[in-house]
Amino acid sequence: MRFLIFLFSFLTILSAHGQSVRPALAKPYFVAPVILDKKAIVEVWIFPRDERRQFSIEAKPLLEALKSYVPDSTISLLKQKTSPQGVISLVDLESVGISTHFDESRLDITLAIPIKHRKKSDLDLNYIEIDDQKFLRPSGHSGYLNLRTQQSYRYGEVETEKLPLNGHLDFVENIHGYVLESMADFTEGDQYPWRRQDTRLRFDNEDKMIRYTLGDLTLGARGFQQAPNVAGLSVVREFSIQPYKTLRPLSNTEIVIKRSSLLEIYVNGFLYSQLRMAPGIFNIRDFPLATGQNSVKVRIRDDLGQEETYDFSVLFENTLLGKGIQEFSYSVGLPWTESGADRAYNDKASFLSAYHRWGVSDQATVGLNFQNYLSKTMAGGEVSGIVNWGYLSLDAGFAGQGNKTQGFAQRFRYRSLDRMYGVDLPLLFSLEAENRDEAFQAVSVSDLITNNYVQRYDTQISLRHNDGWVFGVGAGRIIYVGNAEQDNYRANLIVPLTRQARIEFGYQRSNPALPGQDQDRGLVSFNWLESQGRYSASAYYDSLNRNTNINLNRNAKYRYDDFNVLAAFQNSDSTTSGNLTAEYLAQPFSLRLDHFTSQQNSTTIHNTGLGLNTALVWAGSHVSLSQPIADSFVIVSADRLPAGQELLINPLDEKGEAQLGPRRTTVVRDMSGYYKYFINVDSTSLPIGYLLDQEFYPVQPTYRSGIAIDLNLQRRIMVRGRLVDKDHQPVAYLAGDIVNAKGELVDNTFFTNKDGGFLIDGLEPGSYKMMTGQGSWKTLEFEVADHPKNILNLGEITLEEAR
Repeated sequence: MRFLIFLFSFLTILSAHGQSVRPALAKPYFVAPVILDKKAIVEVWIFPRDERRQFSIEAKPLLEALKSYVPDSTISLLKQKTSPQGVISLVDLESVGISTHFDESRLDITLAIPIKHRKKSDLDLNYIEIDDQKFLRPSGHSGYLNLRTQQSYRYGEVETEKLPLNGHLDFVENIHGYVLESMADFTEGDQYPWRRQDTRLRFDNEDKMIRYTLGDLTLGARGFQQAPNVAGLSVVREFSIQPYKTLRPLSNTEIVIKRSSLLEIYVNGFLYSQLRMAPGIFNIRDFPLATGQNSVKVRIRDDLGQEETYDFSVLFENTLLGKGIQEFSYSVGLPWTESGADRAYNDKASFLSAYHRWGVSDQATVGLNFQNYLSKTMAGGEVSGIVNWGYLSLDAGFAGQGNKTQGFAQRFRYRSLDRMYGVDLPLLFSLEAENRDEAFQAVSVSDLITNNYVQRYDTQISLRHNDGWVFGVGAGRIIYVGNAEQDNYRANLIVPLTRQARIEFGYQRSNPALPGQDQDRGLVSFNWLESQGRYSASAYYDSLNRNTNINLNRNAKYRYDDFNVLAAFQNSDSTTSGNLTAEYLAQPFSLRLDHFTSQQNSTTIHNTGLGLNTALVWAGSHVSLSQPIADSFVIVSADRLPAGQELLINPLDEKGEAQLGPRRTTVVRDMSGYYKYFINVDSTSLPIGYLLDQEFYPVQPTYRSGIAIDLNLQRRIMVRGRLVDKDHQPVAYLAGDIVNAKGELVDNTFFTNKDGGFLIDGLEPGSYKMMTGQGSWKTLEFEVADHPKNILNLGEITLEEAR
């Protein structure tokens, strides 16, 4: 054993010492892999001894690697057992339940962690990280400026005129997660050409899923709340900050995997996911469920062929919160109205709005809400839940204006389940009833009376057929203030013609309170969508307005070098019109053509507009042009890209989501904040001699952010030649290493074929040595000169024998 250890130490110490600072212990020592679940999790310094209490392992990298496998309490205990030299013994590891085995032949250490000592893990079926990849996060400084402009002209049987130039700007600046966003509209020739739109500063607390906003607010509402325009401060629980976290009562099943196993997830009879899993305890979450009761089966087949099945049912409703989950919004601000080019803020009083919801169980959610402005106040509550026979919710509110007017309001909803035990139910039923006192007025910033009815009822029954047919009937009644009543009746039939086409029939009848105003309305519509989604068509007829509408669409398949087209035709008793919209998509911009023709009373008018949409995008030190950005993006840059060369980003058929070349930067856009993506650079089109050190980049942008990726494109020369001896006979099957002028190993796969030929790929211009490690041949020195085609033929080289 000692001979093997010292021999391995001698061979590896020079290459291994740079990985980390070696703890100050005596020889023997070497770097060896640590194996867990049949894979190497880390390489550490090993100090082998005959006594297990003296056999030591470098602690810091080992404990870092074990964090994914054992609880935090175990890591803390092992840190306490770490010696001042930074090592931990085999006995210390075994004291916390981690068994160890040192293999003298392979010179590695294998760990085994029993199930009871392992850390519980969440298994997110919507997203699986590959090999614990680290995802690139946004650059410290990123943003964009979107520009949309359009110039229109009117002509025909009227005087030709140039219409005002219109434009819209959308500015976003993200500095270390603090996001400033502002928008403005432009109208040429207006009294106030520039008009400011929403301006705000936002910051997300990712751990707590809280979004802080200062400036113009977009208010959420629950129950009978209203959402007026205000500017101020809001604190909101934003679930989109952690899109992979289970917050609704979807799936929450804990399973135990004892051996390396194949995991199969069946949802409502269909195989949803198939994963290869290591031993551990997992909480599986995020099944795709339908409203109602769902059948879920988890089948585990281990490496010995043994099977175990978990069978359970899950009730699901997407408006409920999971047990212990809270959702809230607290906002305070000043109402505003437009005033010239800016906004006038009413500083007489603040508008206060808040709601807070709690998931008391996976089947029940409760909440409270409150609003106040001047003397107007409203408080409310809600309770909702799901049971085996349906979903129910109740909203209640009390509103008052000082001591003048006070009133109550209640709203009840019931909806039957879509599924029972994994089977679609053919009959669906919904009911809604609402009652408001005449004095009940929701809080608003205006003095207008918003409550014009006191009671409202609505019900709907739908029948679904296995072939896709749907027939529904519904009725409703509204009782207005003053006891006036209005009854509404409706029916609809959906008939699938093919998988891509359907026709719908609808009928509505309204019986107003005033005699003679009864209305009957019939609707017929047709919809078709091509299987690939590139082409679609729709048409409908409205009998009440005697209106016919036909639409034809051609949708772009690619994000650039493609186009969208929309053609529409409308006809009514007095007017006939048609419009054509075409948009060409390029990487740095899009061009838009809009044409509208209207004919009324024998007068024809044409309106044609030309538009340009583009964006200036920046992240880190990189700047690029793009089509307008909606949320987040990635800038990919390659400074050394050869002239005329193209590189596809996330390739799809003959194109990709973006393309490098002829420009040295490109933008992958339309990414949603906090979602995880993969940037794949297709290097197969690179000419000989060009290499990418990395082609696969995991990225995770945040809210309205940008990530910069610099491609390390290296130019290398391919060297070929033929080795012969002094008698010009081929030196066959010779292996060796290639070392550069600094003595650094650059290639350890050198060999010759039976004719003495060799090929070395990836060398830079310079001096090299070929070392065979065999005493019968001298070291060969050769020069690699630059070559425009990146291929250098050294020809026949005579290899001298060593004396």
